[in-house]
Amino acid sequence: MNAKDIVEAGRSRGLDIDQADGCVVWQGDAAGCKKPAGPLRGTRVALVVAPEFSDFQAYYLAVYLSEYGADVEFVGVEGALWKYTRPNDPEKGLQGMWGMSLNPIPVLGDTRSSYVTIGEAQPGSYDAVIVLGGHSADVLTTSPEALSFLDGAAKAGCMLGAIGEGTLPIITQELIGGRRCTGNHVVSYMLERVGEYTDCPVVRHEGLVTCRDTEYCAEFVRELARHFDPDFRDQEKGSINGRRVVIVAGEDFEDIELVVPVLELLHRGAVVTLATFPPPMRSRPPLIGLDVVMGNFGVSVPLQDVPDDRYEVRLLSSIEPHELDMAVIPGAFCPWNLVAARTPLEWLKQVHGAGRRIAAICHGPIPLSASDLVAGKRVAGVDACRAHVTTMGGEFLPDASAAVDGEIVTGRVPPDIPEFIDAMTYALL
Repeated sequence: MNAKDIVEAGRSRGLDIDQADGCVVWQGDAAGCKKPAGPLRGTRVALVVAPEFSDFQAYYLAVYLSEYGADVEFVGVEGALWKYTRPNDPEKGLQGMWGMSLNPIPVLGDTRSSYVTIGEAQPGSYDAVIVLGGHSADVLTTSPEALSFLDGAAKAGCMLGAIGEGTLPIITQELIGGRRCTGNHVVSYMLERVGEYTDCPVVRHEGLVTCRDTEYCAEFVRELARHFDPDFRDQEKGSINGRRVVIVAGEDFEDIELVVPVLELLHRGAVVTLATFPPPMRSRPPLIGLDVVMGNFGVSVPLQDVPDDRYEVRLLSSIEPHELDMAVIPGAFCPWNLVAARTPLEWLKQVHGAGRRIAAICHGPIPLSASDLVAGKRVAGVDACRAHVTTMGGEFLPDASAAVDGEIVTGRVPPDIPEFIDAMTYALL
């Protein structure tokens, strides 16, 4: 795969991609929302969840199933309040293991998914029904409504799927039926008895697609796409193999802007490092004694749901520019803390001076502006960045989903994450 392929793939999904004067801009009506074309176009996919679902899986599937054209709907089992491991906020509805809510996902709104309760959902109206992992799967095994919904989906001929321990309710209803399958250690010993268990990332067999665990969400989505479009080819897998990407994980980062890029960049072959620095302030302190960096909605670094052998965590000050190909700045208030801490700005200047690429999304252009790196550049970002960018001599692009201008890569807001990741891939290629 090369940079031209990235552009052609985006256009094939309905994006307008403008290439002029050395700048590439992702834009158009399809930017930041479900795509009008793609291997899952015309399919309706239900993501079945109960309290304590995997936030990481929910973030990734909402974004990338819709990026491939699917209508994504979370089907929530809200009644099992006994399973909450934190005080329940009735206005938020059910929550994930790390505090994520779904109705709607706070930073995505209704751009990429919708939400109904299990009592409102009709199993025969979906083309695929996927059960998310996390402790949610345990709750689903005790919900007659959820089990009946899965039975109905199977009888209607829906594609059934699960990630990690998400096979639990499918096993409970005896729906594995001897088929080839995979899953994590919570379910593998049962899958060996009721199916043909295979210890590999993703398995698809006779209307069932299963994924070993969260780290393989990207491959899971691609395998689902192959089911509905046999001609689909995964061009992105391994496309940036060996490229060294450092994601600056400052306090109060935007969870989805770190989680989804990590999972997708790993699929594309990047070597990922999460770089931390002493925060000037903590608005969401972790439990006393834990040496972690916290996001806006409960995700932490080190990552709760990705094995620590898939990435590295280092102090930002210990990383030299020659050790990376690209630095990435997620949004929310991580950028604020980068500016307030000051020393990370010097690091960004050194990275830029060494000819390395720097990518930033949402509020991320603020530290780029504070480092005087946007002069003469066309920059995408959340509207709060506008004055920062224009004051420092850049051109702000409010309607751009993502942009590559020389060594600077920028993205607008969370719904634009796929375009932002494609822009990063384009720059690395």
